[in-house]
Amino acid sequence: MSFLERYPEATLQDIYKGSFQDYFGPAHALSNRESVRRYILSEMEQVASETEPTLEPCGWRTNYYRVDLAWVKSGAIDIDTLVDAFMASAKDIDVTLLESWQREWNVIEAVVRSVAPTLPNLDNDSAAIAEMLDRGEYVVHHSDRFNAAYHPHYRIISQNFATKIFNEELALSYF
Repeated sequence: MSFLERYPEATLQDIYKGSFQDYFGPAHALSNRESVRRYILSEMEQVASETEPTLEPCGWRTNYYRVDLAWVKSGAIDIDTLVDAFMASAKDIDVTLLESWQREWNVIEAVVRSVAPTLPNLDNDSAAIAEMLDRGEYVVHHSDRFNAAYHPHYRIISQNFATKIFNEELALSYF
């Protein structure tokens, strides 16, 4: 199942967020391990007990995966395993890659427009993202629409850690 099939309320902003995460990883992460652990513990209080845990690629390259915090809440994954994988996956944004990111985003947006031309708020999101990039800004949050529909609670880890933790080949599609 593709991202757009799984999340029909997603907008271009949400696709941008995931694609950016897949390109750069959890670059805006907290640097202190114990702070990350405490934050995850507090955020898990918002995860519904009956939530079905998901594991999915952040973007089409599948460099990084979203690990739903329901995995930890259910006991299927130890919190320290997730914290360690998250911390090891985080790195500073390599500013030399920002120009190539903008080119990649243009290609991704063109693909999105071809496969989902009726995506909600498409033109407005496209203009807002272009303005943001022109200002030299790159990081966005999920759209209000996405947050209201799905209440996402996850952490980003590299494909290598996701494969080790989940003991399987990760062959999920994005679009």
